[in-house]
Amino acid sequence: IVIDKQSYRLAHPIWNSKDAENIEITHFKPQGTRDWIAYSIMKSLRVSFDFLSGYKPGSMNEIKYLQRFIFLETVAGVPGMIGGMIRHMKSLRGMQHDGGWIHHLLEEAENERMHLFTFIQMRNPGILFRLAILFTQGFMLT
Repeated sequence: IVIDKQSYRLAHPIWNSKDAENIEITHFKPQGTRDWIAYSIMKSLRVSFDFLSGYKPGSMNEIKYLQRFIFLETVAGVPGMIGGMIRHMKSLRGMQHDGGWIHHLLEEAENERMHLFTFIQMRNPGILFRLAILFTQGFMLT
């Protein structure tokens, strides 16, 4: 990990190609109530996202993948924006510097927005898709 004490940016891990290619993908079965609750929440979010974005393995084409990417990017920008706002308000209440987190979180939200604009150049979604995005973002905000 590279750490620069003079920078407000967070540390970024650096891997070489050999390390990245030798990653072993593992999954641990949930043990205990907390694990099962967390697993169930994540599984339901994944199933919901797959349904709302029209994901069906084996039957995907370019249009369906673009639809999925656009939906993902509209939702992915929400946590960074909300997190940045929460950190901003906490910093104002405490009257102290937050160590660069506000900037980092808002930068992440902006990054997701730029991804969205890239995909929008390839395919412009219709009104029903836009309404689904509106309801999903509303759900994420509450």
